[in-house]
Amino acid sequence: MKRCFLVALLLITFPPGILAIEPAQLIPENFPQIPEGQKIYTNLKRNGETLGVVTVIGHIQASPEKVYAALTDPALTNELFPKLKENKLKYKKGNLFYYHSVLDFPWPVQDRWSLNETEFFPSIHGLRWRRTDGSIRVNEGAWRLFPSDQGTLMIYQVRFDPGLALVPDWLLNYGMEKEAPGIIHSLRKFFKK
Repeated sequence: MKRCFLVALLLITFPPGILAIEPAQLIPENFPQIPEGQKIYTNLKRNGETLGVVTVIGHIQASPEKVYAALTDPALTNELFPKLKENKLKYKKGNLFYYHSVLDFPWPVQDRWSLNETEFFPSIHGLRWRRTDGSIRVNEGAWRLFPSDQGTLMIYQVRFDPGLALVPDWLLNYGMEKEAPGIIHSLRKFFKK
């Protein structure tokens, strides 16, 4: 009875899609489609005019250990995340790292920034972040890596609201077609060198 009450209270307090994205939840069984070969699965679930959850799933031809090492290496940030103009560690509290990030938005939209609380999960090859301040209204997500027959399966999810009064369809399409799968493309290119 107490468990049912708690679940009901959580659903009232946090409607579906508002709960935090956690690396432990990003398992292949939780997604309707796992792409084969070089295909990349992308999906957007919109929630209102500007808020949505983007899911990206794809394979990288390197081990999860190598991919995790690359993704968490600050020296590779510019190469792997070209639209991230800045990602500076501001401070650390326990196992939480706080990064100031500036995102490069396409013209005519001004660049946006956020201060993100980041937690690393090396035992499951995962990472989680959430915005604590900034011109970006919502920026939270996680990624997780799994061994696959092609090296690594990456599952990436982000809930994002740029803090604009209106997000035009062209910007949404740009984000889904170019930016969302960009990390998998960048990792593939990096490991082909």
